[in-house]
Amino acid sequence: MPFGLGRLGLLSHFYFSMALLVFTPHLNPRIAYVFQHIFENILAVDIAFTQIQEAFDSYEDAKISYSEEPLGDEIHFKSHSFILSKAVQKIDLAFADVNGKQIPFLVKNSVFNADIFSASFYLLSRYEEYTNKQRDEHNRFEGKSSLAYKNGFLYHPVIDEWAFEIAKLLRSRFSDFRIAKRRFYFQPTIDIDRPYYYLTDSFFKQKAKKIRYRLDADPFDVYQQISDWDLQFGTKTIYFFLMSNQHENDQAPSIDHQLFKDIIKELSENHPVGLHPSYFSNENPTAIRTEKNALFKIAERKISISRQHYLMLSFPKTYRNLIAAGIKEDYSMAFADVPGFRAGTCTSFFWYDLEKEFITDLLVHPITVMDQTLKKYLGLSPEEAIHLLNELIINVEKVRGDFISLWHNESINDFGTWKGWRGVYLKMMEMQLEQ
Repeated sequence: MPFGLGRLGLLSHFYFSMALLVFTPHLNPRIAYVFQHIFENILAVDIAFTQIQEAFDSYEDAKISYSEEPLGDEIHFKSHSFILSKAVQKIDLAFADVNGKQIPFLVKNSVFNADIFSASFYLLSRYEEYTNKQRDEHNRFEGKSSLAYKNGFLYHPVIDEWAFEIAKLLRSRFSDFRIAKRRFYFQPTIDIDRPYYYLTDSFFKQKAKKIRYRLDADPFDVYQQISDWDLQFGTKTIYFFLMSNQHENDQAPSIDHQLFKDIIKELSENHPVGLHPSYFSNENPTAIRTEKNALFKIAERKISISRQHYLMLSFPKTYRNLIAAGIKEDYSMAFADVPGFRAGTCTSFFWYDLEKEFITDLLVHPITVMDQTLKKYLGLSPEEAIHLLNELIINVEKVRGDFISLWHNESINDFGTWKGWRGVYLKMMEMQLEQ
């Protein structure tokens, strides 16, 4: 990925930027990647690198150095040896206090007591998921095993927070330095594991369910209600469709069922539609392309976005498989067991293939919270969930980032075990509008 492609070219809520010169004697893909995210993706500031001190000294506009030692009295960020490594191995981390948070890669004589660029790379690349082999029953790396959770900053988009601190420091030294003006952005997304509770079942199953639960309408049929909320709150919901039933954890109806095809066609006319790669596809990657093609044929739209069923991410395998299947953007970057910022940011970024030390073209959209996380994994009541959602929304709003929610059609209509949760979803929509 070229260094110059940043968030200004990815998202729509930026207005202007200016250049920044960075002196670093050992420019490599890791440094280029993390500087691109902090300055271009988050702040929409163009950056240029130099390894020549004379060029740096003569530059009169905003500049910083990222090296082992400062050149003079410039704004200096001390680099940690980690950022220059090409190995992927367990490392002994030393921590420093940065704004009350224990951040890895302790350094001295620097703006921060930690090398926040190394820390940012560690978080963005998901380095710990390559070296920590602990997994849950679905072979997922758990949020509670993560550094961010253990050190108490998972609820904070720390990379975005650091970016704005750096910008403030640069403005104090260079009066003409400006960053992009961006605004808080809310994106609701819905996973459709089963489009209907009973309408796609056999006649006798339909009858049994309707009688047992005294149903006059299918409780999973929430699509008109969501469209109404989109109009009310100024949003456009993204839908992800599961297209397989080859595993016990994949419960989609037959792709030939007319009602299933009808709802896919209907939603794809007015909403972005993506693939929900099946549980089955995790061990059978060729299924991703098969499922993608099935969705394409029904929706009659190009399918370039996806989110993993069960949020099953295994690095680097999952993202390599998605790229091979023609997926361009992914919405799986979240933990199932705890909410927050799995990659330390609330700004979209390109995936870094750590084993190949390569910046890919796969655009990753971080998810802030999932409905199942709140109810199933944390065991929260609707009132407690609203309180936590408000905290997360405020943390994203402070850095004017992206809050992307993950809900399911089955959790919106106060049906069954989700009774009382319709109000949680509606309250989340109202709270985001207040920002």
